[in-house]
Amino acid sequence: MVRGSHASYVDQCFIKYRKRKINKMSLLEKEWFIQAPWGRICIVAWGDCLDPPVLVCHGNIDSAASFRPLISLLPKKFYYVGMELPGNGKSDPFPPGVLFSSHDFLYSIVVVVRHFRWEKFIYLAHSFGSSLGKMYTMAYPNKLSKIIELDPITVNGVMDHQNYSIWYQRSYHEYCKNYDKYNLPKEFGPKYKKEEAIAKLVKNRQLTKETAEATLDRWSEPTGDGHIRFTFDQRLKIFVHYQISEKLAKELYTNIQIPTLAFVTDVSIDRGLYKTTPFFLDEKSYPAGNYRVRFVSGYHDVHVVKPEILAPYITNFLLYGLQGLDNTSKL
Repeated sequence: MVRGSHASYVDQCFIKYRKRKINKMSLLEKEWFIQAPWGRICIVAWGDCLDPPVLVCHGNIDSAASFRPLISLLPKKFYYVGMELPGNGKSDPFPPGVLFSSHDFLYSIVVVVRHFRWEKFIYLAHSFGSSLGKMYTMAYPNKLSKIIELDPITVNGVMDHQNYSIWYQRSYHEYCKNYDKYNLPKEFGPKYKKEEAIAKLVKNRQLTKETAEATLDRWSEPTGDGHIRFTFDQRLKIFVHYQISEKLAKELYTNIQIPTLAFVTDVSIDRGLYKTTPFFLDEKSYPAGNYRVRFVSGYHDVHVVKPEILAPYITNFLLYGLQGLDNTSKL
């Protein structure tokens, strides 16, 4: 069902939805589409639309399905609205022919917020979605009331001038050199056995078979011959992260004054994914004293595989803010 961007917030209460059992969750899942200038954005929501809103945003080449296990453990006093970024999940991609950037994704958040007419909302995101949250609150101050970041890696967007050539080669040069590959209609893309695709997700992202299948179902489709093909936009593999220096990154990000709870995984630290943003690991780097970090043992998608580890801290933060975290220990 397509709803125009001017539909009222209260109207969403009466959207027809289908009941589904989601990983034994008691919440009902509602799914519909809203219109953006380039196509449709898929919305997957849980809870009562009259409760305080929490905008939920996934990482790159992912979908709202990745948040189901975690949201099933969070307080039912909030309205969790999962958006699927352009070219991800069931959302339409950006128009073909151009290489887009992280700033283009930012406008999709603007579309969603305008649709619901939110004056204030909480932001919960994973990976690249966390970067979008930082960009949004800098571009649109005073809209976010709290931020929750799940392994907020920004290594692709923080780089010094000496690596400019590497940055240009892996984005613009790669795209133009392989233009046909990145703009190939999905009907002509490679096909896979579903079991093969699930096994690859389990291996690459350390997911369980169940969560891998739920994720895959939202960005693949059957081909009619016992195979499936991916439907996500291939340009997601190389889209442009505009580069900023380590010094500027620290100045920008540590001066965001919204109360923030971040979870950082030890595997990501060990892989050097925070080497250009060490201030993400240090609460004292934030002058306003508004930042709390909790270190988690696990892989990048720990919120999918072990949501029970994160849920108590997120619950306290949602209900009581920073005060609810100050008496808790690191994970």
